[in-house]
Amino acid sequence: MQEFQRTTIFILLFLCAPSIWAAETPAGKADALLAGLIQTNDPGFAVLVAQNGKILFEKGCGLADREHDVPVTPQTIFRIGSMTKQFTASAILKLQEEGKLSVKDKLSKYIPDFPRGNEVTLRQLLTHTSGIHDYSPKPDHWSNVAKPTTTEALIGEIKKSPYDFDPGTKWRYDNSGYTLLGYIVEKVSGQSYGNFLRANFFQPLGMTNTGVYRANLGLSHEAMGYSLGTNGFGQPFYIHPSWNGGDGALYSTVDDLYRWNEGIFNGRVLDAASLKAAFTPVAMEVSQFNSGNGYGFGWFVRRYRGLRDISHSGGVPGFSSLLLRLPDEKFTVVILANANPFRPNADPYDLAHQMVDIYLADKLAPPVIVNTNFSPNLMTP
Repeated sequence: MQEFQRTTIFILLFLCAPSIWAAETPAGKADALLAGLIQTNDPGFAVLVAQNGKILFEKGCGLADREHDVPVTPQTIFRIGSMTKQFTASAILKLQEEGKLSVKDKLSKYIPDFPRGNEVTLRQLLTHTSGIHDYSPKPDHWSNVAKPTTTEALIGEIKKSPYDFDPGTKWRYDNSGYTLLGYIVEKVSGQSYGNFLRANFFQPLGMTNTGVYRANLGLSHEAMGYSLGTNGFGQPFYIHPSWNGGDGALYSTVDDLYRWNEGIFNGRVLDAASLKAAFTPVAMEVSQFNSGNGYGFGWFVRRYRGLRDISHSGGVPGFSSLLLRLPDEKFTVVILANANPFRPNADPYDLAHQMVDIYLADKLAPPVIVNTNFSPNLMTP
């Protein structure tokens, strides 16, 4: 057994080691960057970089399962947390294209007894401007999350909280709004959230390793989640998967998320009017963002060193992620990690932008030190 473990670790380190003969190429630099982040027996990353519909770099580093020395590969399945929100937003826009709802509709049309529901629009839910209180930071939330729940029960809890502000007057990142949107997708379509996404997005795009995460799914190539503490990596805080809905329920792989991004940005998922709406930042002064940055429908819209950056991070205990697109360069980066928190120098947001620095160095403006690193982690205590 010891010899098997030594061999496994050697293979893992070899897979993560930079190619000496290609050290000055972008792929070689990406190799070296990853190798410098992973220590022996660490959880890891799956990373994909693509441009113009061609994969330029794809690699796994670290361990998907530390207890059994299983390495991360590009086929490893990770939970993606709040990156789910762009799928929920796209589902709402798809239903709007089909004439089944409008983003101008009031919340009360779908949940008649929701407090002040006649003041809240679906657009405000999509853009985090509804004022509805985010259920996840509530003080009593963490004492209940190990037990299973239902969407109806969670919405019942959301109804009890007072609004943070009047609808449409401010911006605050809000998981509750996307929980409500996921419920509305089910109510309007007559399908479960997962079945609607599968029929309209996953199957048409060939996303065979993406779906709603539930307990005891028994997925092949599934990564185990970890959390960095004072004594190294251990088991994360446990939240029953039923607490995640339209705000953060999905699992996926780097290949499937690449297919998704190619489908979205090449008009194979939504029409031009829907995409324009999704990628238009909400007109709101937002302290977390600098000028020109904001939130559309399920995507953050930023500028990174002079280039348009449309992306979203995600996190649940044990997992963190980022899916990034520089649309004018047709450039995509996918980072999936099975640790949350990870080591301080291994944040997926930072790592994805370091990949941008490597591959698009000649197209980037000089770096400016600004506070654009708003990277929401869903339901992290």
